[in-house]
Amino acid sequence: MISATACQRLLRALLVQELADGSGRAIRPAEAAAWPDEFSLDAEGLGLDSLELVGCGTAVNQFFRLHETGLEDYLLAERRLDAWVKIIQAGLAEGTTGLTFRTSGSSGEKKPSTHSHASLAAEVAYWVKIFADRRRIIQLVPPHHIYGAIFTILLPEAMGIPVLDGRAMPPGRLARILRADDLLVGFPAGWSNLLHSLESLPARIRAVSSTAPLPAAASHALWQAGAAEVIEIYGSSETAGIASRSAPDQPFTLLPRWRSGASGAGASVIEAATGLTVPLPDRAEWDSADGLRLLGRKDQAVQVGGINVFPALVAAKLASHPLVAEAAVRLDTTLPEPRLKAFVTLRGQPNTKPLDARELEAWCRSNFAAPERPVRIEIGRALPRNAMGKMTDWPAAPPA
Repeated sequence: MISATACQRLLRALLVQELADGSGRAIRPAEAAAWPDEFSLDAEGLGLDSLELVGCGTAVNQFFRLHETGLEDYLLAERRLDAWVKIIQAGLAEGTTGLTFRTSGSSGEKKPSTHSHASLAAEVAYWVKIFADRRRIIQLVPPHHIYGAIFTILLPEAMGIPVLDGRAMPPGRLARILRADDLLVGFPAGWSNLLHSLESLPARIRAVSSTAPLPAAASHALWQAGAAEVIEIYGSSETAGIASRSAPDQPFTLLPRWRSGASGAGASVIEAATGLTVPLPDRAEWDSADGLRLLGRKDQAVQVGGINVFPALVAAKLASHPLVAEAAVRLDTTLPEPRLKAFVTLRGQPNTKPLDARELEAWCRSNFAAPERPVRIEIGRALPRNAMGKMTDWPAAPPA
């Protein structure tokens, strides 16, 4: 059973996400954290119109699987935050099969993935032992994705320790409240921003990172700033946690739920309890029975801001512009935080002003989500290729 406080934190995050996706409304974490328990969803509060109310109700129902109890219709009959929390708790008390998380959707539609309460509890029980010396969790990630739910909702509930939302605090306040017995729950793209703001961390503080590969430089920077340990977790919305490691040059060690499967391009893990084989999103090899080394994505996805992005799909969408003939897209790792770059060729358009990089950049802002949008665009006569006709890399143009 998830407490009312934890349910409310999840509910706030789900509402913020749904309004961003459905209505383009950007609500900052600090704003959502300030909503009172009795906050109205109507005009005098959040201001949901009828379509937004249905969208938010659907998102909450899907996440908590309230339809399994028949309580989902009560959401649309209520208009207060605390009333929705009570409905959620009633559904959990009556019994549901688990929680449903959604993938990022960068390769198409967002896909739901349901995890049973038992499997989530089993993983949390493992982390309770690993982080038994922690007395508080500092949340730097949203709680409604599976990584955030495990470490900022279920883990503190199991340990009986408080959670503070560091995203809702100015850097100065966050620096003042950090303690040596805290667990920082963050993601790779956010660590450099945190350290830039704070400069140092309390000695013996511990950190956990997931959602994307943790660069060795980021891991070392956290240690140099004062962290006693930085644990990187490998997993996905579909699998939850698969493996972890405490140093970037080490192989990952499987969590107790899994054992080793195939290696190479068909790399997989096997669920110990069921014998089910689960393909990994990466090519991989095994150093030992539970020592996993990753060799790169199978689907050629790259990580931008903790989100899986597919350069080939971005290139195809760029090529749909009426003045673009061909497009190539790659990850620009020369930037402090890697973003996509693009190289395009143009169609011949008699009596038409040639498309320039600034115009194409403006088009990209209107047609791509932030992680997918190329921030550096080069326009040339032909895509860069080597003597064998294969695509090659190119120097990134300055931002348009």
